[in-house]
Amino acid sequence: MTSFPSPPWIADRIRARAESADPAVRSCVALRTTRADTTYAELWERAQKTGAELSALGIGPGDLVGIRLPSGPGVVVAMLASWLAGAAFLPMAAAVPDEYRDRLLSRSGARALVDADGPRALAGADAGTAAQLNVGRLADRAAYAIYTSGSTGTPKGVLVGQDALAAHAQGVADLLGLQPADTVLQFAGLGFDVAQEEIWPTLAVGGTVAFLDSADRALPSVELASRARELDVSMLQLPTAYWRLLCAEMQGSDVSFAGVRTVVIGGESAGTSDVHAHRAGPLGHCTLVNGYGPTETVITCTALVLRPNDPLPTTTGLPIGGPVGDRRLHILDADRRPAEPGAPGELWIGGTPLADGYLDDPSRTAENFRPDPFSAVDDARMYRTGDLVLRHPDGAVEFLGRLDNQVKVRGHRIELDEVDRHLLDTPGVTAAAAVAIDDGTGTGGRTLAAAVSVGPDGPTADGIRDHLRARLPRHMVPGLILVRDRLPLTPSGKIDRRAVAAAATATTVAGPEPDVVAHTAQASELSLLLDLVRTLLRAPDFGPDDDFLARGGDSLVALRVSGAMKRHGWRLRASDLVAAGSARAVAARMERF
Repeated sequence: MTSFPSPPWIADRIRARAESADPAVRSCVALRTTRADTTYAELWERAQKTGAELSALGIGPGDLVGIRLPSGPGVVVAMLASWLAGAAFLPMAAAVPDEYRDRLLSRSGARALVDADGPRALAGADAGTAAQLNVGRLADRAAYAIYTSGSTGTPKGVLVGQDALAAHAQGVADLLGLQPADTVLQFAGLGFDVAQEEIWPTLAVGGTVAFLDSADRALPSVELASRARELDVSMLQLPTAYWRLLCAEMQGSDVSFAGVRTVVIGGESAGTSDVHAHRAGPLGHCTLVNGYGPTETVITCTALVLRPNDPLPTTTGLPIGGPVGDRRLHILDADRRPAEPGAPGELWIGGTPLADGYLDDPSRTAENFRPDPFSAVDDARMYRTGDLVLRHPDGAVEFLGRLDNQVKVRGHRIELDEVDRHLLDTPGVTAAAAVAIDDGTGTGGRTLAAAVSVGPDGPTADGIRDHLRARLPRHMVPGLILVRDRLPLTPSGKIDRRAVAAAATATTVAGPEPDVVAHTAQASELSLLLDLVRTLLRAPDFGPDDDFLARGGDSLVALRVSGAMKRHGWRLRASDLVAAGSARAVAARMERF
């Protein structure tokens, strides 16, 4: 059996460049913004300084450092500094609510936090986290932990080791052909594992990581192209939903991504029709990589590579490709035996680049990470993805759906049980069920909705939403909340989610695509804007003074509204809708072309 030796840890590879005898290597650009460049030597020096500050706080091997910083050079310095102190890091988006941040820090046992105020020890943290971080695998040192939505109603911390991350970085570099001359845009939110894939494989090969200098992760195509040119970006890694919107927006435009050679997509399923739109637009000259991978498999574990002239697969859904690096794909039946040819089965991932397991949850680790009976390597493991796939006669593996209560909404993996738990924690709510429903745009997108029953004088939908917004990341707050006296039940007495989903869908606007919303010449900009937002949020009661974000809006929805308004002759930036909050406020600032 082929064996892949463990590559050097990423910090060692960065250090080799930062301390190279060749001054040209030391001065290569590691991090880039529109304002300044940071060389490898400068990155290493800054990381050493911050690492020394963490060590002075008593941080060492087996410890975890929380990091809550905006995207930019500072967050890379903080993550690398954690490694230099011997610790692992827990990245969080700077915008997460304080209560959610505190909950993750407490659950993880983090002993320090690096934020805008610099490194500091956390009150009440003790030194007893080493055994927790190892989660039973003592041969490797932890690199980072990422919290994902949990099926038991609480977030689950996935711990990734240095060996696994180094092996994954090498696999991604080989897959994408990363070279020192490449510049990769850091696009993903820092609370998501894809950000680690944008940063570390790039730095491991001596390339440059570029930053947007903006919290907006859904720029219009013209602005994204401009940033890409300004930063000399050669590779983009984009959420599938955002990429799909870009491709639609750029049809027939003169937007140029001439310097970009590769586009990586992932986060939700894509179809061959999406590839046609990709190839017909300004990104058509790029190699397209369709990636797939749960956090537990150290980000992208399979990928399909489509060069501009490659024939398209014959499947309706775009296949998820073959293994990345030292991984093996097992498609198994319910008895964990290889599925019959042509029959669907559950995807299990084997090989070296797997997460260590779940923080402080050995039973879940043992349940999802099993010994790999198909490997001749001692202690080989495989991870149960919970995804149903099908291998076609030509070898293409197609993703068919989930086997559990997990959903994908605008690229975010969400456990409905976790949303349910927070709904039930709302005072006055007696029963709850979250569901994902079609967003009504005709693009295959989904939106998060919920139904709740409340007692006498119970909370309103807005009150419930406000309660959730203070405790959860924005993507986990349902945009539509139905308040009922009681919820529909199945014959066995459980909440009937199908009936809830049907009720949520029936309640929402079943209107046309925003592009073709009919308006008279006298229609005001506010009237048009409200119709578009109501359609896209599936919120027929959305009022002119309602908060766009509070009602389930996000940057992707704002981008769709912006594009539709442009087609009707109005100039509207997606970021203005997100920042202004209400339709009335943003309409007052809109201008005619």
